[in-house]
Parts: sequence; C-alpha cells; structure tokens
Amino acid sequence: MKEKLPLIILLVLALATRFVFLDYPSEVVFDEVHFGKFVSAYFNHQYYFDIHPPLGKLMIAGFSSLLGFQPGQAFGQIGEQANARQLFVLRFLPALFGALLPLVFYAIVRVLGGSKKAAFLAGFLIIFDNAFLIESKFILVDNFLFLFGFLSIFIFLLSQKQENRLKKHLFYFLSMALAGLAFSIKWTGLSFLGIILLFSLFSFLKNINFKRLLKFFAEVVVSLALVVVIYILPFAIHFKLLYLSGPGNAFMTPDFQKTLVGSNVSQETKHMSFWDKLVELNEKMYFYNTGLKKDHPDASKWHEWPLMKKPVWYWSKDKVANIYLFGNPLAWLPAFLSLFLGFFVLKKKRWVVFFLITGFLANLLPFIMVSRIAFLYHYLPALAFAVILLSVFLDGFMEKHASFFYFYLGMAVLVFLAISPLSYGFPLNIKAASIYQLMISLFH
Repeated sequence: MKEKLPLIILLVLALATRFVFLDYPSEVVFDEVHFGKFVSAYFNHQYYFDIHPPLGKLMIAGFSSLLGFQPGQAFGQIGEQANARQLFVLRFLPALFGALLPLVFYAIVRVLGGSKKAAFLAGFLIIFDNAFLIESKFILVDNFLFLFGFLSIFIFLLSQKQENRLKKHLFYFLSMALAGLAFSIKWTGLSFLGIILLFSLFSFLKNINFKRLLKFFAEVVVSLALVVVIYILPFAIHFKLLYLSGPGNAFMTPDFQKTLVGSNVSQETKHMSFWDKLVELNEKMYFYNTGLKKDHPDASKWHEWPLMKKPVWYWSKDKVANIYLFGNPLAWLPAFLSLFLGFFVLKKKRWVVFFLITGFLANLLPFIMVSRIAFLYHYLPALAFAVILLSVFLDGFMEKHASFFYFYLGMAVLVFLAISPLSYGFPLNIKAASIYQLMISLFH
C-alpha cells in the first residue's frame, strides 16, 4: 500500500480537480461548438466534416450513449445555454483521461530511472497546471491524444528494458498500437510514432548486422501495418453511422455526397467504395488542415508558447466570469529552462536528456515548419516532455533538500489556485475581474 500511495494521491488530486464543477458552466464553451455537434451527429446519423480523424469523437459518443446521452443541443455558439446533466455526460470521458494522465507521467519518470519524488513532481505539475486542467474539463479530444501518446512512450521505454524477447516484442507492438491510437485522434499524434521509430533505429544501430537488419525491417513493417489498421477502423464505424445527408456535405465531392441518404445532389445511388471514401476524406482533411491560415486574436506562434503568450479565451459571462487557457508559470518556465541546463548538469543521464529533448522537439517542430494558424494549447505535448525533464533535473537536489520538494509543491498549488478563477470560470466582482483581465492583457 505504501508503494502505491504516491499514485493514489495523484489520482485523488487529479479526479478532484478535473471533476469538480464539471457541469459548470452549463453553457457551450470554446470548441464544444464543434465537438458537441460532431458527437451528436453519431446519434442523428447526419454527415459532418472535421479536420481531425474520427476516433476521439467516436469515443465520446460511445461512452455518452452508455450514460444515456440524448442529442438535441444545437451547439450553435459559445455561451449557448445547455442541459447541465448532458454536458456532464459529454465532458466525463475527457475529464477521466485527463485525471489518468498524471499517473502516466509518474510511470515515465520511474522507468527513466527517476526517484519517487521526481515521478510524483512530474504528475503533480501536470495536475496543477491550469492549461492541462482546461483541456480536461470540456468536450475536447486532446486528452485522448495525450494519454495514448505518453502511454506509448512509457510502454516503449519498458520494452527497451525487457530481457525476454517475446515480452520485448509484445511491449514494442503495444507501444506502436498506442501511438497509432494517438495518431487516430489528431495527426499531431504522429510525433509519438516518430519518437518510437527513431529510438528503435538508434537501438538497432548499436549492434547492426544482416540478421538483425531483417528482423528490424520485419518488426517495423508489422508495427506500421498495425498502426494503419488502427487508423482505418474508426473510419469504417464513422461512415457506417453517418449515412444521412448533413452539414458536412459541402466539403465533399458530388460522388461522395451521392452515397448519403437524402443528398440533394442526386437521388441516384452511387456505389463508392469504402477505400474511395477513406482516401477522399483524408485528402479533404489534409487540404483544410493546411489551409487554416485565418487570423484569430488569440492565435500565436511557437516561439511565444514557452512564455505563455496569447492565452486563449474559451468563455465569458457578463464580463465578470471568464475562462482562459493559461498555464502555471511554476511549471512552464522552469520546464523550459531545464531544456537548456539538462545536458550540462545531468552528465550521467545524457541519454535521458537527449530522449526527452527529442520528444520536446518532435512535438514543436511541426508547428515551426508549417504556416497554419496555431494556439497555445498546441504546445502542451512538448511542454509535457519538458516537465518530465524538469522532474529528472531536480531529482538529485530534491533528494538532498526535502524541504525544497514540499515548498515547490506548495507554491505550485498556490499559483494554480490564484489562476483558478480563469480556469473554472468563477464569477468575480468587477474590481477582481478587471485585475485578472489586466494580467491576461500583459501576456497578449
């Protein structure tokens, strides 16, 4: 029991912060205008279009159906009144995944050789980071990507420690399957696949020979085939459920629209294969993903993210209650600094530092290389690798100075609580609301 106590504490804290006030505000918040519609579409079977793969929306829809969700909410605009119970049902699964995420960070630090204090710190900083909290509280799919992605990293690291070949291969394929699930939530999940494949290659190159080359090649081919299957299967369910003409028609070709019952294009039935529909939808997803270049007041560039520039405005009520995606400075700023100091201080853990910095860059480089519009929340996967590195970086110091460990935890909670009115949307008096608004304006 004592061994599991840190994990139990993290889980309790994560559940408490994620599920308290989960049905508040009882209004549509930020991208719930999109994801609420998408999830509802699986119940009314009307075709919709989204730039992301369908797995995340299918997960929420499937889970919500078990809890008796009934569509009917329009999800027409931010601030629209909604049924509190129905919102709680739709927000439940993202909140649950957000609550489980800190446990994965604890496990990653431990498998990297970190102490229990370092592992606890990593999970704790994720729990009391206001930005990660925000992504857990609403009808959003990012936490599915985070959990699948970082679980894939943990399982991969575990596979590298296995002496038994069968276990090693099973863990490796499981890690690739989980990375495939992350990719099936959003294409940015491809970074986790890249990390696993890159370090698999490094491991292979340490002891290269022809026999191992064939085995390595076969392993990669099989694991990538597994990823492709995992990616394709949700589309089969997606097309099966969305058989009626709907708001997504306008994004698709006339041939595609003809496969939907009630389409105005033609009453003639069009026999378009599943593969043809899959290819067309992914082509459209790519086209509209790369075409997201419209300006937005809260849009930001990658180089602004470590300093938490451009907090994203999620919701507002009468100017005295607001929700902003804004991070905890005691997590963000030290984590970023650890990226530069890690190699110089952690000389005996160079491989760990290299692995975590690679993870950071793998999740940041796509936003450096593309010109599409981006927001502060796109930084969260990269930030998570930096938080893990920070925990490893502080490990030795915390072991020698236990008081610092508890002081840091306490300060992180205090800063979290200070920012929490903007995370939970608590109503404030006019003076307090103006002070918080001034703080946000300093970061714009």
